[in-house]
Amino acid sequence: MAEMTRAARALVVGGVLALAAPVRAGDLTVRHALEAASVVVETTGCSGAVAESPQIVVTAKHCLEGDRLRVRLSTGAHRIAWLVATNDASDQAVLFLEEPAGVTPLEIVHRQQIPGTVLYFEGNPSRPRFQSARLDRIGRCPSLPALPNALFTSIDGVPGDSGAPLVDGASRIVGLVHGGARCHIATPADSLARLVDHVLERNVAELTHVAIPTALHDPS
Repeated sequence: MAEMTRAARALVVGGVLALAAPVRAGDLTVRHALEAASVVVETTGCSGAVAESPQIVVTAKHCLEGDRLRVRLSTGAHRIAWLVATNDASDQAVLFLEEPAGVTPLEIVHRQQIPGTVLYFEGNPSRPRFQSARLDRIGRCPSLPALPNALFTSIDGVPGDSGAPLVDGASRIVGLVHGGARCHIATPADSLARLVDHVLERNVAELTHVAIPTALHDPS
């Protein structure tokens, strides 16, 4: 009986220690990077992220209402953002902030991911839920029929998460949450990278609020 009691105590103590195990340093680094770069597109309540430049925000195209939007940064500051590029097929959009965000932007991966890769996600900054996710497969979803390489993942997304970044272990964006009624997916980084590259090539990040360019439209 005494041996059984000791064994039971050992199991309880082991369980408590397991629950109290610290977050891995790598995960903590990714979490901090996500928290710093994530934004709320207040005009619609969707999510987004500062990416590649302190004046560039990426988000989901279906989150947009008009060409001028109000964005809340992780610092609590607000910025006016202008729509400068969209991609219909991938449901992605690029916004230009009138003033730099003052946070470290996330890089965007330029290569396709491999199924089975562990990714990270926080969701809408108004109600962050940091979690690791798995890239299950890459394929087509009826919600975005023109996109052949949607990312099917195990993320637990909710309304308001659209546009939130999905990142790898190096805190680089590999996709943006799309959701959709037919399947829960993220849109891929390769199309997003091309869209942002086009914007940066046009020197949009060097412009001031005095001159905002016409939005670049990429239907592919």
